[in-house]
Amino acid sequence: MANHGASIKSIVSSTRIMFSLLPGMGALILIRMLIHLYRTDIEDIENRIPDTPADQLYDYYDFIIVGAGSAGSVLAARLSENKDWKILLLEAGQNENVLSEVPAMFPVLQTSAIDWQFVTEPSGDYCLSMIGKRCKWPRGKLLGGSSAINAMLYIRGNKKDYDYWASLGNEGWSYDEIFKYFLKAEDMRIPEYQNDPYHATGGPLTVEYFKYQQPITKKVLEAGEQLGYKILDVNGETQSGFTRSHATVREGLRCSTAKGYLRPASKRSNLHVSLHSFVEKVLVDENKSVYGVQFKKHDETRIIKARKEVILSAGAIQSPQLLMLSGIGDAEYLKELGIYPLVNLPGVGRNLQDHVAMGGHSFLFDNPFTNGSDYSFNLNSVASLSTLIDFSIHKEGLLYSMMEAEAMAFVNTKYNPEDDYPDIQFFIAPTADNMDGGWFGKRANGLTDETYAELYEDILYDSSFSIVPLLLRPKSRGYLRLRDSNPYSAPLIYPNYYTHPDDVKIMIEGARIAQILTEQPALQELNTRPNPHRNPGCVKYDLMSDEHLECQARHHTLTIYHPVGTCAMGPLEDENAVVDPRLRVYGINKLRVVDGSVMPTIVSGNTNAPIIMIAEKASDMIKEDWAFETEYPCEISDTCYRQAEETTKTYNESYNMAKPKVPLDVFNETTALFPNIPLEGLKPKIIVNKNKINSPKNEKRTKQNNYYNYHPINRYQDNMSSRQIFNPIVSDPNQYALNPNFAPKGFIANSKQPNTGPYLNPMYQRTGSSIMDHPIYSYQDNISFRQIFNPIVSDPHQCAFNPNFAPKGFAANTNQANTGPNFNPIYQRTMDYNPYWIPQSASYQTPITRGLYNELRNRENKKCRLWLNYNGANYELLQ
Repeated sequence: MANHGASIKSIVSSTRIMFSLLPGMGALILIRMLIHLYRTDIEDIENRIPDTPADQLYDYYDFIIVGAGSAGSVLAARLSENKDWKILLLEAGQNENVLSEVPAMFPVLQTSAIDWQFVTEPSGDYCLSMIGKRCKWPRGKLLGGSSAINAMLYIRGNKKDYDYWASLGNEGWSYDEIFKYFLKAEDMRIPEYQNDPYHATGGPLTVEYFKYQQPITKKVLEAGEQLGYKILDVNGETQSGFTRSHATVREGLRCSTAKGYLRPASKRSNLHVSLHSFVEKVLVDENKSVYGVQFKKHDETRIIKARKEVILSAGAIQSPQLLMLSGIGDAEYLKELGIYPLVNLPGVGRNLQDHVAMGGHSFLFDNPFTNGSDYSFNLNSVASLSTLIDFSIHKEGLLYSMMEAEAMAFVNTKYNPEDDYPDIQFFIAPTADNMDGGWFGKRANGLTDETYAELYEDILYDSSFSIVPLLLRPKSRGYLRLRDSNPYSAPLIYPNYYTHPDDVKIMIEGARIAQILTEQPALQELNTRPNPHRNPGCVKYDLMSDEHLECQARHHTLTIYHPVGTCAMGPLEDENAVVDPRLRVYGINKLRVVDGSVMPTIVSGNTNAPIIMIAEKASDMIKEDWAFETEYPCEISDTCYRQAEETTKTYNESYNMAKPKVPLDVFNETTALFPNIPLEGLKPKIIVNKNKINSPKNEKRTKQNNYYNYHPINRYQDNMSSRQIFNPIVSDPNQYALNPNFAPKGFIANSKQPNTGPYLNPMYQRTGSSIMDHPIYSYQDNISFRQIFNPIVSDPHQCAFNPNFAPKGFAANTNQANTGPNFNPIYQRTMDYNPYWIPQSASYQTPITRGLYNELRNRENKKCRLWLNYNGANYELLQ
């Protein structure tokens, strides 16, 4: 019986989440539209990086860089500083996505089209509550790579990490030797650190605090002090302690390496960036010298040659994959796949390390605010009208928050005796998976419906926060393998979490410290307590016991998106080393790897800043290695570049003219991120009205019979035979955002008519003699049978509902449950307004002039449509 109940609960939960997908998509489209209309600073069209067309690529370049991620973007910018070098940067993904710059959007974009969407192979020891027992491993597939979809956390690691690298035989990689490259990259804008010797200003990578902080975060930091830790700069002299998170953001918005490094460099004529360019293999000649790459762009296969070097910056998954596809790796294994081995390097794909974390470690608390304000991150508040106005007009508010780790801590467990070398990091999140209704965390991590339902469905939107413990230096090692010899097949990923018993012990101890943290006075003032619900795979264990915590770690296993080590740096005598300390691949000439895969051991903290440091140092090493080589062989002289150089100016001019001009582009750009969400009813069709339509703010309003008469018919097809209200406050008055559902006062839904079908026009029955309140001008459309449709978020023939709305002068009747698929709450009068009501028999229940009423009633076209107006043109969305 219990299993049956759990099954029903999971079905209800998954159904609820499924019906939220289309409204969620509508919210993304709306945010994207607002950026297009109001946030030219985010659009930044003048500085976006142009894609070099295939027919304008050179036959030869001095350096070819594979991958425009955290490292590749840095390399391209630094190497192109030498105006005599021709640089080609190849990126398999697309250009930067505008939504990725909004901090609160970061979890939405994982598992989207700008994510490679890797998953690990099934395991019986970890990720047991994930779909198929597989962990999702997001990796960025766009300019900026993972720096464009990550959590933007700026952590350098511990000094001892780099000294350990040097002790392994990696000359030049001690902390004192690499520290200058952190400074070279950094533009510190946190005022108290700008004159600190551990920080620098003026670099390409901007570092700030997140612009918005939830109140609960301050309380957790206060509890950290009560536990005996200092609030300090964890990127400074000492790492152990608590901190408000340092972030790679600029004026509150994401600062990826594409923004920080590539945008300024892309104006250089000696740098070409080729998007949608999937590299299939590195080309090696009979002398084991790399001479170029083979890649495919728009279904056309190209070979382009490198005069000096090919540099792999494809990341810890795809750099070793490319090496193996090119014949560089474990010789016996490559033979099994039918790949001719050129160089036997058994370390390729081995030594895989990642920061594994324990999910589900969430805590409930009592919100001390009595005015309805949130004390922690709540998705319902983020999706509100006021939040959208704050973001688009005032450049502030909740969309600037980073709900995964507004603060963090580095702590020592009893298993680590070393001073200031913490073995556990906490992500202090002012939210938990119950606070987003399953839209972010569940989807991003691949949590099963049953697990989510049991953990969170009974506490949806109850005030919560999370403390996520992660292992800073796991002892377990994983590996990568090719699935086959096809470059388009995702590799096999075996992270092997918790294969070393010490990792489990340290994780349990980290969870214990988090529990002790919540017992400090600052958090007990809020009645903080653990989520009483347990993972369905762990119900046989006592809550918070060692057995329960280990079970939770193995079921609710999380990657922190930090895979490294698969092309490890080391001396020649190290049989697992793939590159030397100058990052050159052993046994092959003119080939380097520059990304997180070269780390011999994972650093004690987030990996993005260290990877940027590695690329900065590599750039200097490459410049040193080629400092005295200046002459071109005659066969690859300047004539090789002539044709492309002649067309570069024309191309750049044409690119600058190609700016998004219509909402249709915005719609397609956003929906293309989520190809698996069915949007058949939102397929756009353009109908252009050549006659300029006056903006609503220029239209005249007439006062008749004590109400304002507004005529939106010239702009919108409002022939839906039931109620519709436009809300111009949400966006540009030319582009009304439509907000959803309620029954008018005095009416209830007729349960005899199903609330479904292509038109979704429920009938209403009178419940009293009172008549409909007349809405004020801000709602623009005085409609008696009122329902606010939202065709942006679903099929226009299946207009979706959103319950969080009451007209001015009305309050929701709390005696009626705000639940159920129909959700037609009754509203009670709270103020008196001049009433106006059109008889129920009318086809279009709109209290407007008789002429316009007749025009509406007599319309033959009964389709549910949405018209958007932009610069005098109408854009119609219909099936």
